Amino acid sequence: MPGVTHDEAPLLADLMPWSVAPLRPGRGWPMAPDAASLKARWNAFVRADAAEREVLLRPTRSRTLHTAVAQLPGHDVATVRLARETGPCPEPVRVLHGPFDEQWLIPDHRLIDVARPELWRVLGDGQLFLTEQGYVADPGAGPAVLASAVLPDGRSPAGRPGRIRPLFRRPGGAAARRGRTQSGAGAVGVSHAVVRRRGRRRGRARVGPGRGAGLGGGVRGAAARRRPGVGAGRGGRAAAAVA
Repeated sequence: MPGVTHDEAPLLADLMPWSVAPLRPGRGWPMAPDAASLKARWNAFVRADAAEREVLLRPTRSRTLHTAVAQLPGHDVATVRLARETGPCPEPVRVLHGPFDEQWLIPDHRLIDVARPELWRVLGDGQLFLTEQGYVADPGAGPAVLASAVLPDGRSPAGRPGRIRPLFRRPGGAAARRGRTQSGAGAVGVSHAVVRRRGRRRGRARVGPGRGAGLGGGVRGAAARRRPGVGAGRGGRAAAAVA
């Protein structure tokens, strides 16, 4: 935002207060640059015997061959224990694995230590995710906030994952379909105060498809910088977050 300094800019957490912690996959093999590789890995896994499956899975405290978990929202995947799984690979989906790095992921809750179902629940047409990067010491090093239409895993090349902030809490709701917030902005993950202020300026509060850039899509280089000692929960400063 021209004319706004770092210290004058609002905190991203004040503009978009609803945030979710990053995913914690727990193992690397359910993610790959192409879907075919994931299906080949899955086929090798289900053909293996019990001892081999244990090695291939790489169990953690959260996930073993005998862990029982529910499906991820929006994905009709088997919930049988992995020790007895013999079915086909769940259809891989696109995810954002760090800045500008789209990968494919097997959307199977049994394979992901911490999948953040609340993020999968709000996936939908028109959804926009803002992902805070780790601390960026050099203002010219690149964007500190990234906007993505696909689900981000929250990975940060700085090694300190930030928060993920969805634009819509209910992307399929009536308010999101019309691109208009009602009183209270129930379907939108944007601060009520921001919506009311925009409404006074424009006659009505509108945050929807095609308007996401005004709240996050236009974030660039110096848009948000996290300084040492600033907690991740407060987010970076978004100098260019509101167009």
